[in-house]
Amino acid sequence: MPREITCREFVSLIRALREGELSGADRRSFLQHGRECARCTHYLRGYELTIGAIKRISEESLDPNETTIPRPLVRRILSNRLKPGSNS
Repeated sequence: MPREITCREFVSLIRALREGELSGADRRSFLQHGRECARCTHYLRGYELTIGAIKRISEESLDPNETTIPRPLVRRILSNRLKPGSNS
């Protein structure tokens, strides 16, 4: 049976999980906590979405050393901001 971990431990183990550095026992504890804790499940989902967005932005950039905001990102931000009913 996996040991119980706290939400703080769960968050601190995300990077190690993604990089395959967790022991079998820690991985089981992480996954068990994720099944039982909705807050951590949502946090992990947000983390994964953020990583995915960063990868997409870097792939869309013509110059990997570019310091300006990629145009597709600007268009997405502006199109969401200008939608009726937006609070911005």
